[in-house]
Amino acid sequence: MIAEFATIVGLLSAFSSGRKTAEQTAISDFLSWLSEHNHEEIRASIENNQVTTVSIKALLNKGLDDVHQKLDDISTRIAILASRSDGVEELALAYAKESISEQSLEILALMEEYQTEFFLLLSGFSGPEQALILSPGPNYTCKETRFLKDDLALMVGLGLLVLDYNSNGNPMYFYTRAASKLVRSMS
Repeated sequence: MIAEFATIVGLLSAFSSGRKTAEQTAISDFLSWLSEHNHEEIRASIENNQVTTVSIKALLNKGLDDVHQKLDDISTRIAILASRSDGVEELALAYAKESISEQSLEILALMEEYQTEFFLLLSGFSGPEQALILSPGPNYTCKETRFLKDDLALMVGLGLLVLDYNSNGNPMYFYTRAASKLVRSMS
């Protein structure tokens, strides 16, 4: 299922790259293009799934500039996540502008291990140390404090954490299913 999604995303990208950016394209053009390029199985899969057909139609109706932007965003996220997957990490790193840090992976692994729902940030009073208060779980002292904000932004951007605020206005970072799947896939 995921492989089929990635294939469709890749084919949409290839299809749209050969078109004028201001041009709106019909799904019939895409389906014809799939046939011309010997992708009959994917074409049949798209035609047999109404949700997929409607989704592709909506995406193509927005114009190819929007399609390129969305597909580039998807590709970037896939490359970042794949940069930590055995077997494809070298290929992913060749295309990813950034990757998930060891610190981020340690935080996510700790949250998985202790079934942590969320964590709060606790600034050190006696220096530049930054600690995370896991709920439930032990406190975690950051090893690369200067990159913590970057790590948190990337994890939120990838959907591995959800940012919310408590009644005092302090940030709370919630663990997601996507993070759990990532951590389990790396074990």
